Amino acid sequence: MIAILFLVLNISPFYEADFLSLPGRSISIFSNPAGLGIQPGAELLFTYHPQPKTLTSGLELGNVGFGIKKVDSLLYFEIGVGYKLPGAVALGYSYIFGDTSSYIFGLLCRPSASFSIGYRTTLGEKKAMRGGIGIRPFKRYLTLCFDLEYEGIDDTLCYFYGGILEPMQGVRLQFYTDEDFNWHAGLELSSERINLAGSYSSVNKKLSGGIIFSAQKYHRE
Repeated sequence: MIAILFLVLNISPFYEADFLSLPGRSISIFSNPAGLGIQPGAELLFTYHPQPKTLTSGLELGNVGFGIKKVDSLLYFEIGVGYKLPGAVALGYSYIFGDTSSYIFGLLCRPSASFSIGYRTTLGEKKAMRGGIGIRPFKRYLTLCFDLEYEGIDDTLCYFYGGILEPMQGVRLQFYTDEDFNWHAGLELSSERINLAGSYSSVNKKLSGGIIFSAQKYHRE
């Protein structure tokens, strides 16, 4: 069940949560806590996955985040903080507790609007390192991502890749897969303060969804 938990944590209908170089604001909860330091504000996040039945809620206040995740009968909590250093680097830390326990250290580096790097170290019942890059060759219209993860307990190395296509402002087509081509594809519709997202999984042939409410306008970097 712990393995299922961490698989679920890595898949969100908001695909910016699935690649460590992309998260910001509430999407950073259960992803990369360094993103809490990017454009801090007030946000509420809710997502739902039907199999395994997973409910996630997140709250960001300033650069602090709180999260609750229920996976079937298991319950997990997260509290995290992110801080943006002068320049292009943000750092973050979070603690997951409940039916598991983990300490997460995160880093984001965005030297320009077209390139970003993310990194996360997880210590606890899972010991892992994961890093990724994101590039935007055509400004906001296309984002390409690649993540690499090493899991220390089972000594495994795996990779993930995908992209986000935004043909018009506020409409995003998204794709995510692992090395075995267990893929997810989705659609996100966003305004300045409300984001809606849906995703289809080739693994369980199910749809998942989510919504974000923002108190402030959010401009993606």
